[in-house]
Amino acid sequence: MAEVTVRTRPEVRDRATWTEIFYDLVLAFGVAQIAHVLAGHAGWHSLGACLLVLVPLWWAWVDVVMAMNAVRETSAQRVFLLLAGLATYGMGVAAPHALESRTEALLYAGCYLALRLLIGEAIRRECAVYTIHPYRAGLAFALALFGCAVLPDAWRPAFWVLAVVAELLAPLVLSGHLRQLAFGVNHLPERFGMFVIIALGENVLTVGAGLAGTEPGTLELLAVALAFLIGCALWWLYFHLVASAVAHALRTHPTPAVVVRDVLSYGHLVLVSGLLLVSVGADLIVREPMAAPPSFAAALLPAGAALFMLTFCYTRRRMFGAASATRFGGGIALAALAALAPRLPGLATLVAAGAILAAVNGAEYWLIAHGRQVPLIFHTDNVPASKPS
Repeated sequence: MAEVTVRTRPEVRDRATWTEIFYDLVLAFGVAQIAHVLAGHAGWHSLGACLLVLVPLWWAWVDVVMAMNAVRETSAQRVFLLLAGLATYGMGVAAPHALESRTEALLYAGCYLALRLLIGEAIRRECAVYTIHPYRAGLAFALALFGCAVLPDAWRPAFWVLAVVAELLAPLVLSGHLRQLAFGVNHLPERFGMFVIIALGENVLTVGAGLAGTEPGTLELLAVALAFLIGCALWWLYFHLVASAVAHALRTHPTPAVVVRDVLSYGHLVLVSGLLLVSVGADLIVREPMAAPPSFAAALLPAGAALFMLTFCYTRRRMFGAASATRFGGGIALAALAALAPRLPGLATLVAAGAILAAVNGAEYWLIAHGRQVPLIFHTDNVPASKPS
């Protein structure tokens, strides 16, 4: 299809609006629904199912952010976000059983299709520089998911996997069309940071709710405190350096679309997935802190934290051409802890994970406070942009 250029490029938004923040509350419900499924049936099958319903939810949220990135705050824009919130709410309601029940699959896919139609209309009116780009292509995948919903239960998961994988690959295939779009240097980091806050908040809500209505003992209270401090350490890893680094990269990178695609769209999906694993793992440990959970459940928290930390190595290299040695070392240590966790009481896993996270944060804080650069590894000359520390 021929590319059609819009005569004038819209001005990008600088900050998030109250309507966008309200929309994120609906998203938080969907994320919580997915986390609860994994907490109730911790295993590889449940993890795969959760990812299959998380990816469309995530990709739709990314597209809503991109659609709102270049529109003015108007009543029409608020109505769009509220309707998008209703569609997202329906996806969250259906998410736990979307792969098992045809009715739930139709609700999930139908709401996703409605959301994609809303996004497409917003892009058509105000946002698109090209006729086709990765975020509009999502409509085709929504139609594919809707087609999967009517398949027999035995076939649905396999075809659902194909549709989700295709959607994940779309930004790579169509990435050239992103290069002509304008991006909000402040708006996009703020919006993606909000999603990280939502995922971190799930850790607080899940762990706290797990003890509601019980009479926790000293060990349970200690485990809750450690889980909360681990959440604080993960927050510090992101918001102490990464949030400002993303804004800097959008300003200075020779191809900002690379940051939007690789760091925000892909990288933050992995970050959020890691935080969900931490949330579920902490919930399972707090219930019986001195027990050694089953091997899969025991590894969730340190594996999620390792995934979270190692993803920073990838995103920093894509933005500035090198990865942080402190975060790479911390990620490897957490991965080793994940391998050992099935042999340890859950409380010991919490203590060790918290110590590793505190050590990485402490080392980086000390280096920066004393005017030193965080050691870098995996250098590349492909990204000329630079960022101190």
